[in-house]
Order: sequence, then C-alpha cells, then structure tokens
Amino acid sequence: MRRRGTVNPKPAKTLRRKATRPKRGNAPTVARQRSPSIVDLQQQLGARTRQLNEAMERENATAEVLRIISSSPGELAPVFDSILANATRLCDAKFATLWLCEGDGFRSVAQHNALAVP
Repeated sequence: MRRRGTVNPKPAKTLRRKATRPKRGNAPTVARQRSPSIVDLQQQLGARTRQLNEAMERENATAEVLRIISSSPGELAPVFDSILANATRLCDAKFATLWLCEGDGFRSVAQHNALAVP
C-alpha cells in the first residue's frame, strides 16, 4: 500500500521510439518534386502577365461603357457603339454588328468598322 506523500521507489520507464523512415505514398512530396527551371518560371510569368493585361483591358472597357451609360441616359446608340468598339478591340476582330431581335426578324442597331447593311 502506498502512503500519501511518499515517492514510488521504481523509476518511471521512458518510452523510446525507434527512428523510422517516412512512408512513401503516391502523392508527390516537396523533396521529390522537380524544381522548376528558369525557363519554366519565365513561361509561367509570361502567362500570368498576359492574363493580367487581358483582365485590365476588360476592366477598362467595362469602365468606359459604364461612363457612356451614365453620361447619356436614355440614349442607346452611343452605348451600343462603345460596346461594339470595345468588343471588337478585345476580340481582335476587324468589325462587329449588333442585331436586335424584334418579332420575327432582326434589325441592325449598331456597327463598328462594318459595311452598311440595308
């Protein structure tokens, strides 16, 4: 029987673990992945730069269209012209035409660098 306030005469056993190697799973680890080369990094940077430039062009085009909408309330012709000009530029197209569906037919409401449609 153990008395209160006394120390156990047996020393506590310490658990010692055997050193083990980490398991090799199917998922690639940082140590096993191929480090990217300078060429890979330059290609990634170029792709990201192009994406950023395209996003900025879209934002600027949207801002321009919104400015025209706010400056000409009730007038759709300048808004359509701005939309077509920006869409043509963003898509690297040579021309654009905006058609409005009315009833059973279509009517051309705006053109950009296009021949006139009768």
